Amino acid sequence: MMQTKQMMRPKDEIRAAYYDQLGVAFGKKVRSRVHWIIRETKGNQILDIGCSGGLVPILLGREGKQVVGIDVSPEAIVEATAALREEAHSVQELIHLEEANLMTFQTSQRFDTVLMTEVLEHIGEPERFVEKACSFLKPGGRLVVTVPFGVNDYADHKRTYYLQHLLEQLTPYGTIEQLERIDKWLGVTLTLHPEKQYSRTVTEQEVSWLETAFEAVERLHLTEIVRLKQLNKKWEQKQQKQAEIELEHTELISERDQLAQHIMEKEEAIELLTQQYQLVLARYEGALVSNLDVLEANAEWKSKYRSLANSKLGKIVIRYWKFRRNVKKRRVRRR
Repeated sequence: MMQTKQMMRPKDEIRAAYYDQLGVAFGKKVRSRVHWIIRETKGNQILDIGCSGGLVPILLGREGKQVVGIDVSPEAIVEATAALREEAHSVQELIHLEEANLMTFQTSQRFDTVLMTEVLEHIGEPERFVEKACSFLKPGGRLVVTVPFGVNDYADHKRTYYLQHLLEQLTPYGTIEQLERIDKWLGVTLTLHPEKQYSRTVTEQEVSWLETAFEAVERLHLTEIVRLKQLNKKWEQKQQKQAEIELEHTELISERDQLAQHIMEKEEAIELLTQQYQLVLARYEGALVSNLDVLEANAEWKSKYRSLANSKLGKIVIRYWKFRRNVKKRRVRRR
């Protein structure tokens, strides 16, 4: 059956982080942890349990160390193999990568250093893994372990590590040589005992170290809280600004709609006036045509009147009517 997205094994992106592809600050933290692992790796024959994308084996191979890297994830081995192909041939010759489960992995080779970094927090019964890892060490060989320090509720993490549980799992097999807090990770270097012993409790010196580590991590958390509060404040300011912009946008839309309505009303008024103007213009043109006919008739009568007035009969008629008007005026004056 196909795995769902939720069920698939999370991809380890330590290589991308190492080369700052997941952010400069995170890259710096990852490099600090990886370089501590490299520094604590002693001898020439190295076994890297949970080698992921092959970053640590390749870095060790560049230093001339012979490395066997195993990982239970076939995708991790594919990625590691692809990365190894980009290395020089002299580095490729020193590194062997294999898809394998530690509990069923078999080899007659014994190693100067066994690396088990960011592995134990994924295991339900880590004591078996520690014992198996130590079985591949040469006498006096070195085991290098790193785990997340404190609460780190990642999807497939089965345990939270501080110090006591880790010492209970490691000290039966060797002597603690190095105890290091690397940002939010805990690093332990152990030299193999000839025989398995009883686990021991935390010493007074380790309690003091643990308190110092707690303080450092707490300060990291407090700094992160301050940073997140500042980001939250900026986010709230942006949200408020966004709300103001949205309100202004709404008001502009309302104003635009009002203007559009006003323009539509004006256009309707203009359309009505245009229709009225066209009607008046049509009437005016009709009246003008009628007046032209009247004017033309009037001009014709004027022409006929002039012709008649200039004739002998016309002149006699005009004189007659002028005489009549004068007589009428004298009568009016006598009254």
